[in-house]
Formats: sequence, C-alpha cells, structure tokens
Amino acid sequence: MWNKPWKMKEGFLLGGGLVAVGLVLQATVGPVRWDALAFPVNVVVLAAFLVLLTAAWLLRRQVYLFEWMMHLGAAVPAMTYALGLTIVMGLTAQRDDGNGIPWLSQMLDFWPFVLSYVWLMTIAGLASLNHLLRFKPREIPFLLNHLGLFLALVCGALGAPDTQRLHMTTREGETQRQAIDEAGNVHELDFAVELHDFIMEEYPAQPGAGIGMPKRFASEVTIHTKKGETIPALIEVNHPLQVNGWKMYQYDYDEASGTRSEISIFELVREPWLPFTRAGIWMMLAGALCLIAMKYVPKRAWVLLAALLLTGLFTYLTVTRMGSTAKMMPPALQSPWFIPHLIVYMAGYAILATATVIGVWKRMDLVDNLVYVGLAFLTFGMLFGALWAKEVWGGYWGWDPKETWAAITWLCYLLYIHFRHAHPQDRRTALVLLLLAFLCLQMCWWGINYLPSAREFSVHTY
Repeated sequence: MWNKPWKMKEGFLLGGGLVAVGLVLQATVGPVRWDALAFPVNVVVLAAFLVLLTAAWLLRRQVYLFEWMMHLGAAVPAMTYALGLTIVMGLTAQRDDGNGIPWLSQMLDFWPFVLSYVWLMTIAGLASLNHLLRFKPREIPFLLNHLGLFLALVCGALGAPDTQRLHMTTREGETQRQAIDEAGNVHELDFAVELHDFIMEEYPAQPGAGIGMPKRFASEVTIHTKKGETIPALIEVNHPLQVNGWKMYQYDYDEASGTRSEISIFELVREPWLPFTRAGIWMMLAGALCLIAMKYVPKRAWVLLAALLLTGLFTYLTVTRMGSTAKMMPPALQSPWFIPHLIVYMAGYAILATATVIGVWKRMDLVDNLVYVGLAFLTFGMLFGALWAKEVWGGYWGWDPKETWAAITWLCYLLYIHFRHAHPQDRRTALVLLLLAFLCLQMCWWGINYLPSAREFSVHTY
C-alpha cells in the first residue's frame, strides 16, 4: 500500500477518506449551503479551481499525487463512490419538507455526495487538461466527452445560485409587471405582461372519468417593454418566450376552473451561466457522435440487426406500457424532442442488451465496442432529455427519480469502460460490472415505476 505506482486501492482509500470528511462536515457545520456560492463567490471559486488544476499539472513531476490523479487508478474509485452515492439518492425519496430520512433525503446538500463529485470533476478536469496540452487528433472524443462533462457539471453547479426563478400570476384583460420568488419576495420586472386569453383544451373524457385529460395549455399575451415596444406572443408548454434575458414558461392555471380558467401562471427563469452549461452539453453530444463513428463494426452485421430488432421491440413495449397516455399525450410530451429522445434511448438499451448477452459468452472484445456505442446512444438520450426539459420546465436537470437512474445507468457503463482500460485481463469483474449496469438500466427503464419515491415525486410517471 502507498508504494509507487499507486493503484486503485489507494484511490478507494482516498475516496473513503473524502466520504468520512463529508460525514464530519455534515454533522458539524450542517448541509452544503449553495446560496453561499452566489456571484461573485462562484466566479472566484471557479477561477481558483482552474488555477489549482493548472498548478497541479505543472507540478505533476514533483508531486506524485498529481501525476497519479491523471490515471485510471484514481478515476475508477472516484466513479465508484459517485455511483454508489447516486444509487442511494435513486433509492431515497428526495424531499425538503423535513419528513424524509435525515441527510439522505437531501443528497444534493449532503457533503459526502458533493465532495465525491468534486473529486471526480477534479480528476476529469486534470485528465482533460493533460490531454489538451498534449493534443492528438485521435483523442478528440476523449476531450469532447471529458471537457463537456466538466463544463456541464461544474458550471451547472456553480451557476445554480445565480439562477433566478419567479412566478407571475396574470388574469385575462389585466397587465402584470410583478413576479414572486420562492421565498415570497416581490420583484418588479423591466417589462409587463398583458394576458388576452388563456387557452385550455382537453381530450374527450374517457368512460368512468369525470373530465378529460389536459391536451394543451397556452396564453395569448402582449409584452410591454420600458422602451415602449409591444410584442404579441403565444406562450405554451414546450414553447417558452425569450424576453429581456428571461425565459417565460407556461407553468400553471386555475385548475378548479379548468377550460374556463381566466388565470395563467408563468414561470420566469434567468440563468447567467447558461451558455457555459449548454456548451458542455453540446460538446458531450459531439463526443458521443465521435464514439459511434470510431466503434462501429460493419463486419458484424448480425449484431446491428439484432440491435435494430431489439430497438423496435423496446420502443413497442415502452409505448404499450404508456397505454392511453400514448394516445392522449399530455402537453409536456408534445415536443419535437419526444421521438428522438425515445428512439436513441431504445437503441442504446437494445445495443447494451446485446452486449450483455454476448458478454455471458465471454466475447469481451465485441462487448467493449458495443458498450461504447450503447453508451453513446445513452448519452444522446440523456442529453436530448435535458434539452427537452429545458424547454418544458426551465432547467436541464432536476434530479427527478427517472433522471437520477438515467445518471446511475450512464455512470455504470462509464465505470465499466474505465475498468476495462485499467484491467483488460480481469474479465470476471468486468462481467459483474456489465450485469450491474444492465440491472440499473432495467431500473431506469421500468423499475422506477415501482419505487414509492418515483410514484410520489417523479414527473416522468404518466
């Protein structure tokens, strides 16, 4: 132990030490206070983090720890701890009403969870910097995926305290300039919203049901700016309006009045760090495309045929399980992102199912390529879902139970890939990881429907 070169044992010890430090912090100073990172603190923290990463890279020859952090012996244990704590999150109802399990019901504020991800991002950032400064064209997929993940997570976390979310209640025929934040504070905006008509449409009522399911929510409005401009607009679910740095979302209405509602409620979101988070997402999408291009094996056509057949089967099963929802889609599902999101996920599931079956036969060389391609499709599905969520709910990621298990599945296959690079001869452990990843995939696909936390809190249960 601690003899050079360090291996995974040292990584697990360091990770365990971070978890222990996190537990001490949780017990002594309480949960993480993200609001303390609001501007300009978050900018200072990001600048310091980047300086420290650069200094670590420059000192890698003098300090062995920094050199080791750029290798798989550090990455695999870091991913294992992040994965384990995320699984705890996926199995625990996340709530802030004080009725959940102490500490575990607010994992985003739980020090061990936060420190594990900070450690993982430090390793990813240092590895990315190392490959960037020693750039080779064949490493473009590596850089796109690692830098994209680094940007999306780091900027998403640091930018969260600067994100403003306000709710505005409007009534037909009236003009509203004020909105309210979560704490009940009133904000005067630099524009006003005049509501002309709230449109509410329903599907025909089903036998035995009182009223029909909602089909469409929309608001015909005019925006009045301080410059004297009048901008007519239609705001509806999946079609927010951009105005003066804010995005306005159709959020709610007077549900008691239903189709006769004269009240429309908007959510207004302002995210100063949005361009950086979005850049990270698009870099990861480009990296996923590169993975598919590099790992596609045309000589094994039967594998692709099996995957296509499974894609069709999984898509059919998903739509069938949705039942009447597939015929009467709620407004949130009526998006151009729906079909691409569904198909790429089903393709990913099919390819990874094929990889699991072949893995039992010990054809690990083929399995590795399939996992790369399947993970790329999962990345597409997860990020398409994030882009879709931004258009519906105003945020890329909300740690909804479905999203949490999507992240768990993605991390599982990522762990498999990194483990295979670190220990290519250890096929038994690799197969165990492959089976674990496939179990997590099943939980993400249909298993969460049986989790009490998901049935009570998930917006993905239709």
